Amino acid sequence: MNIALLNYPNTNNIGDNIQTLAVAQHIDQEYSLVDRDFSHRYDGKPCVVVMNGWFTHEPQNWPPAPAITPIFFGFHLTPKAASVFEKHKAYFKRFAPIGCRDQATAETIKSWGVDAYVSGCATMTFPARTKEPAEPKVILVDQKRRHFARSDRKRASQIGHILPFPMASEVRFEAARNLLDFYRLNAGLVVTSRIHSAMPCAAMGIPVVYTGRRDGRTAIIDLIGIPSVRTKWFPQTRIESFPVRQPAFDDVKKRITSDLHARLEAHGVKVKVPTSL
Repeated sequence: MNIALLNYPNTNNIGDNIQTLAVAQHIDQEYSLVDRDFSHRYDGKPCVVVMNGWFTHEPQNWPPAPAITPIFFGFHLTPKAASVFEKHKAYFKRFAPIGCRDQATAETIKSWGVDAYVSGCATMTFPARTKEPAEPKVILVDQKRRHFARSDRKRASQIGHILPFPMASEVRFEAARNLLDFYRLNAGLVVTSRIHSAMPCAAMGIPVVYTGRRDGRTAIIDLIGIPSVRTKWFPQTRIESFPVRQPAFDDVKKRITSDLHARLEAHGVKVKVPTSL
């Protein structure tokens, strides 16, 4: 069966591309790309599409084109999209069960009378790195600089997940691969407000502290035990005070992998166990 994964011309958040790479590592055949926000325009060959990630900037464009058979896995609905998508609950029933990234999305879809469960997210299944970096770095991802003491800022690398300008899809995916490599090869600790920095890094065995908003969307970090803290300007946050611990959730990783493979194989898609990025 032909398979396509999600593409994101309509956003500048590289975390979206990381989510697609997380699914791609499990696929052992060629795949194409489908625009997440405009899948209703798809006019290619019939294909399976893994609907993972954040939906959507364009809820009025739902549902996807008839040539697309969706596999709902790691699916998240915004409240805005949910009010529109509920009108298409027959579509969701047709392709149930709906594997949701978080409990809040699962409960919303269940309230429509549709079978739904918490599948987790494929970004939790990146393979663990095989060796520690020689000179591990503290990496601050989308953090407010003034919340950290100057001495901490000096010794940390600071990066962001929001791209500064539009880029071609192939450039975005290459940037996402390079970012994952940077984490894997350099990070001793990642302090991040982005769940799609937190979860891939934790999956790779990198200690992570999450500092972003806490709501139904981000409660998924609790599934794998990522500590959460609130940083503040006064008094400034000291990195040495963080509850740093080594990630350990192989059982969750195996469950998510097994579930995703079963969903894909049910549609004739060839799968593989990820061994490297």
